[in-house]
Amino acid sequence: MSSIDYVFRTVNYRTQTGNLTATVHLPPDVTSVKAIALYFHGGGYIVGSRAMLPATHIEALNESGFIVVTSDYRLGPTISVLDGPVSDSVAAYEWAQNELPTLLEKDRGIRVDGKNIVTLGHSCGGGLALLMVMISPASRPNPPKAILDLFGFKYLRDPFYHTGTSTQPPPDAPAPPSVEFINQVFEEVPPPTAARPPFGPNGLDLSTPRQAYLVSSVRNGTQFDAIIPEDEYDRVDPEKLLKSSSFPPTCFVQGTADVVVDAKFSQWAYAELQKNGVQSELYLVEGMAHGFDARLKRDDATFAPIQKGVDFLARHIVG
Repeated sequence: MSSIDYVFRTVNYRTQTGNLTATVHLPPDVTSVKAIALYFHGGGYIVGSRAMLPATHIEALNESGFIVVTSDYRLGPTISVLDGPVSDSVAAYEWAQNELPTLLEKDRGIRVDGKNIVTLGHSCGGGLALLMVMISPASRPNPPKAILDLFGFKYLRDPFYHTGTSTQPPPDAPAPPSVEFINQVFEEVPPPTAARPPFGPNGLDLSTPRQAYLVSSVRNGTQFDAIIPEDEYDRVDPEKLLKSSSFPPTCFVQGTADVVVDAKFSQWAYAELQKNGVQSELYLVEGMAHGFDARLKRDDATFAPIQKGVDFLARHIVG
């Protein structure tokens, strides 16, 4: 499996300019290419990077005929969800549709129809994948052929996200950093496009202000306060889009033990699409927590719903 990096957007922030990059993962047999799968990473809009899509998922998508694209977006909280993650993801979607096919044919001799595109994402990236349906005929006339939402953010006004948690951290968890330390995240300008998540192989990691900010804001029920103004919720939440009978075919994969994104949100979204006659599937993975698929192998039993999601995407592409 080989990959290529392309700059898909140049952005200005105050007096500084930066590039946003997409990594294009090619299958070993490029003659099998049928479509583009555009992936958005998770991390609560605060951490994460385009490198977070596991190799197992890339391999499964490649085998199903997809060129896999993973893209940057600017991270909060020094930029809003609308101006950072959503705006940058829309730019990546339009670039993947309109410019990437020409680049691939010129650079690698690969021919793919940019209209033959699906989206997928983990956590907040699942919400971004759903938002690519925000189509207006003048600007984006070609919505995704299908969507794979892996425990994605939706129904963002629900009290679940704003109540905080009473669950106590384990005894061996690091002590909460000071407010002064956490608030240093607001000094990180321009907004980064990659940041280490607060959970790793050695457990909870609060060693950076950004990691500490994400964990503390989720615990306190304030995770959206600095990044979603009240008048922008409808523009960053897929909830209303899901009510359309023309919504693309969508597959939801969700762990039942998820305490970051309640399983009820995938159940609600699935029920809404079913009511409106939209082709949709829901796979609830019993006892699995948020991010359960991060380190799975292809032959693990719990990879089966991920594979079913990939198969769902493949059934809805042309060719």
